[in-house]
Amino acid sequence: MFRYSIIVFLTAFISLQAAAQQVLTENEAVAKALANNRNIQAASLQVKQQQQLLKSAINLPNPDFFFESPTGNFYTGSITQSFEFPTVYSNQYRLQKQQIGVAQKEKQLTEAELKYRVRILYLEVQYADSLTKQLYVQDTLYEKIKLSAIRQFNAGQIDYLQQTFAETQYGEIHNQYQQSLTRAASLKAQLQWFTGIKDSISVEALTVSPSKAQFSFVLDSMALLSNPAVQLLQQQENVAKQNIALQKSKALPGLAFGYFNQGERDTKWFNRFRAGITIPLWFGQYKGNINAAKTEQQVIQNKQQGLQQELSAQVINANSEMQTNWQSVQYYQQSGLRKAQEVITTSQRFFVSGEIDYISLLRNSNDAYTVYQKYLEAVRNFNLSVINHKYLMGQL
Repeated sequence: MFRYSIIVFLTAFISLQAAAQQVLTENEAVAKALANNRNIQAASLQVKQQQQLLKSAINLPNPDFFFESPTGNFYTGSITQSFEFPTVYSNQYRLQKQQIGVAQKEKQLTEAELKYRVRILYLEVQYADSLTKQLYVQDTLYEKIKLSAIRQFNAGQIDYLQQTFAETQYGEIHNQYQQSLTRAASLKAQLQWFTGIKDSISVEALTVSPSKAQFSFVLDSMALLSNPAVQLLQQQENVAKQNIALQKSKALPGLAFGYFNQGERDTKWFNRFRAGITIPLWFGQYKGNINAAKTEQQVIQNKQQGLQQELSAQVINANSEMQTNWQSVQYYQQSGLRKAQEVITTSQRFFVSGEIDYISLLRNSNDAYTVYQKYLEAVRNFNLSVINHKYLMGQL
């Protein structure tokens, strides 16, 4: 009966009832983190700032007011308003709209990076919780075995080696369990900080992430267009193109209109107006600005191509990791977990019949529970590779 009571403990997983906590889903964690993050708020303000600057895109110079005596007989007032060539203002307006697009893409990139961090952190909390529950089962069981071994040693039923081994195995598992509690608490505290949640939280159970991603090692140039970093460079290239158009239009003659009476007092009013143009004689400075704008576009194009090359390699690696981790998950689901349970069941039967001692029982149990822990690691690694893949493809 005494051995049988230990076996009951060995076969049953102890259900941990979480304190009355509302389960925080992964999507809820991401949404709360986005709403709570100051960098996102700053990015929103930058978008607003660029939108406000749109009103000043058509920035006319201030008019010139003079009060002078052109004939020497009387004083008269004058006003002159100068203008850039009209296409300058239209190009400035278009350029500012493209700058708004840059601010929006920067915000999307900041959001994507935050989503990535929160989803990984959420996954780590799930894994830490699952590992803690697994170790709790072992810790509770091994404590019972240790106490049983001590009583049997005191009764002279087992030798000192079996008692010491039981105590050592319990100490190892108990230490791992305590460490897992500390790590889980730390990860949850980080998640609370990101989401702004003050109360204690619990997360969904760790499961295999559904993924429709294909394990493909061939990528075309269009596959990464949804990546926020690529989109940001594309938008910066649009800005560079518009800046080229603006710099070219600045090399066109400007215009000036005014009112000034250079004649006598009784000069007819329609003879008091004047008009003129500004001639861009110093073309070298305009040419320099145009060439610099073209070079800026080439710089951005090269950066974009370089980023796509780097991301393509990372996506291929992410596909490979997903495939490798998925194979590991399938092995444990189809064979590994079942065999681990068989080891536990067989060890129970042999222990009850007296064919094995505490040392063999604990060693077999260690091997079996290690399989369960490796399965949790495989699920964690597969989910992590899915998150990495989605991040690279701009699908978070």
